Amino acid sequence: NSSEPEADSKSEPTESVFNRLNEQDVRIQKSVVARFLYILSMLYRCHPSEFSQVLDIRGRDRQYFARSEEAFWVITNTNTTKKKAMLTQVAEKLGYQSADAEKIRDFL
Repeated sequence: NSSEPEADSKSEPTESVFNRLNEQDVRIQKSVVARFLYILSMLYRCHPSEFSQVLDIRGRDRQYFARSEEAFWVITNTNTTKKKAMLTQVAEKLGYQSADAEKIRDFL
């Protein structure tokens, strides 16, 4: 199926985030930041072995993602438009086609 993320030979098959992410669960989140973090957490749960690719996503003057030994970190003091752009980039890094990346973005 062309809408599923591609897996390289060393990783396990990945699950589509659309199996976990639904509008009702996202809307329960009380703020844009909470929704943003929730969507990112669902992407991580579906693609844990590929998620480190988000570390390559950067702004002109900012690093958006970082990692400690225990966790990934993401900058949250950006406007909603930038958060949507970041979600689109994350989805594309994880192998989603542009149309699906836009659907993920639109959950925000």
